[in-house]
Amino acid sequence: MKTHRTIHVLLAAIAFLLGANLLVQLHHDRTAVAAGIPDSGAQMQQQIDQLTELNKKMDRMQGLLESGKLGVIVKEMPEAKK
Repeated sequence: MKTHRTIHVLLAAIAFLLGANLLVQLHHDRTAVAAGIPDSGAQMQQQIDQLTELNKKMDRMQGLLESGKLGVIVKEMPEAKK
C-alpha cells in the first residue's frame, strides 16, 4: 500500500510541474510580444520594401541623368594642381 501512495504522490508532483511549465511557457510568449521583441519576418519585409523604394528612386535619377535634362553650373573653377 505504501508503494501505491508513493506512486500517486510522484505522479501528482509530475503533473503539477508539467502544468506549471506550460503556464510559464504561455506567459513567456505573451511577455515577449508585449516587451516589444521585434519580429524578424516583419523586419525583413520592411527592409525589402525600403530597398524597392530606393531602387525606384535610383531608376528615376538614372533616367534624369541619361536624358540630358540635368545641367551643372560651376560658379568658381578651382585651380588645377600640377
